[in-house]
Amino acid sequence: MRKWMLKWKLPNLLSGLYLHMTILVGSVCLACTDKTPERLAAVINCSKHERHTRNYDYMEGGDVRIRRLYSRTQWFLTIDDDGNINGTQDSNNCYSILEIRTVSEGGVLAIKGVKSQYYISMNRAGILQGKKEYSDSCNFKEVFLENFYTAYSSAKWTRNGTEMFIALSQKGRPLRGKRTRKENISSHFIPRKCREDDKRLV
Repeated sequence: MRKWMLKWKLPNLLSGLYLHMTILVGSVCLACTDKTPERLAAVINCSKHERHTRNYDYMEGGDVRIRRLYSRTQWFLTIDDDGNINGTQDSNNCYSILEIRTVSEGGVLAIKGVKSQYYISMNRAGILQGKKEYSDSCNFKEVFLENFYTAYSSAKWTRNGTEMFIALSQKGRPLRGKRTRKENISSHFIPRKCREDDKRLV
């Protein structure tokens, strides 16, 4: 009895599947008839794009943002005309206006003071310093944290395999990379947009 039922249900199953596949293929073809190859590729890759929207929406082609980096320790990151890196609590300090430029995919960027024209760099010992000329020691990886803050780790240097971060202490002083961790609030920043009036300060 069971074998007889299988003989009759299998053709019905196959015909049902064939019908569903025909409808599916037809609907896809109809949806794509008015799309150029570029649009079609965008549709195919849409799920991949959505997964990376948070990280890559501005990271193509060396995009530039003008921001202030506000530390979770309540200091704005500054770099002055002598290349000194510190924190200030003056929200109008012109040395806190920074150019954040994407240099490669994967969230690697360079940070430069708009007024001082010094890049923020980190050396092998984890010390932050200003550099007039850009080099790979000026590259930092932008790390998005679960608490909605952002951290910046050296893309070139680590200490015994551990990442070293840009960080400001509770007193607004830069910390050595070896004393920093991603979990420490001193390494957490919020990039704040600058107003047009702020940009005129420089």
